[in-house]
Amino acid sequence: MTTTTSIAAHYEQFLELLTRDPVPAPTAADGREPVRARYGERVDASGGSQPIVMTRDEWILNQIDLTLALGRLLTEDDVVVSAVPYELSFVGAEVDRVIEMVGASVISVGTSGTICPMPRLLGLIEQYEVTALVCSPSFAAELANLALSLGRRPEDSTIRTIICVGEACSTERLDRIGAAWAARTSALYGTPSTPTVAVACDHGALHLCDHRLRAEVRGGLRGELLLDGSPTGELVELWPAERRCHCGSASRVLVPLGSAASAVRGPDGLVSTLDVERIVFGHRRLAPHFACAVRDGTFHVTCAVAGPQAVDLGAMRRAIRSGIGEALGVEAEVTVVGVQDWSTATS
Repeated sequence: MTTTTSIAAHYEQFLELLTRDPVPAPTAADGREPVRARYGERVDASGGSQPIVMTRDEWILNQIDLTLALGRLLTEDDVVVSAVPYELSFVGAEVDRVIEMVGASVISVGTSGTICPMPRLLGLIEQYEVTALVCSPSFAAELANLALSLGRRPEDSTIRTIICVGEACSTERLDRIGAAWAARTSALYGTPSTPTVAVACDHGALHLCDHRLRAEVRGGLRGELLLDGSPTGELVELWPAERRCHCGSASRVLVPLGSAASAVRGPDGLVSTLDVERIVFGHRRLAPHFACAVRDGTFHVTCAVAGPQAVDLGAMRRAIRSGIGEALGVEAEVTVVGVQDWSTATS
């Protein structure tokens, strides 16, 4: 089967929705028009829940950008598992709609694990010959590990494409996930309130959707706070406007760096968990598992190897620790475990 309807045609359908006059809405008691929006929640820096809202046009424009991006990765022949959050979240509903716009088939399993725990998901992948997986990097790594523990080879599955969302992820770790599944990997970047902020090109770089996301800030050192207060939110870097990606796109390249709360001040500026992740996955024996937290100004890193009996874990731990210190100038405590012990090591 081949795709008969171009993504550009879907784009035009969306634009028609944007320009169509909405049906008049009832007026609220105070005389104001009710906001036409999609509602969800996000978790703030203190762990509390905060409401978030998307207008109708914002919701559709997010879907346009994601449809154009996934249209380069998926076809009507694909069967896609969407293992992303749905409850009070925008990303699950958006991914479902975009997969439908591309013309592929979708199996929505979410992330709660109540109705579709990972063992059942592995069965669904085999039963329906699933070809693509949309999930977080951690989910992809854990699913591959579960398959191995059950005597299956994830690299022999029908999965050909893995699209990682929900976590900032280095290209080094993406490559490790792709090797575990023998699949091509791609990433998307978004926030709870704006699910599509940057999409990947054919070279794997994340390009800012800058036709609808714009901001101007004064220059400064990487990680320099522009306002007084505690650091919150996500850290990203934007390439300079004059620096172009190999794909030729004029859209700025965005590099996710993880959360501001999980960054440490180093000798040359702020050091993020993604900086640490890149150093860690310079070690080829590691599985794609990775966890990193900051406690008392020190990175606490946990990673895993598939065959711990064939590896000097102490030597590897020391090599990773010294590599982080030499490259980034920060302290790190490193734990290396076998993948079979991953769930207890990070609990």
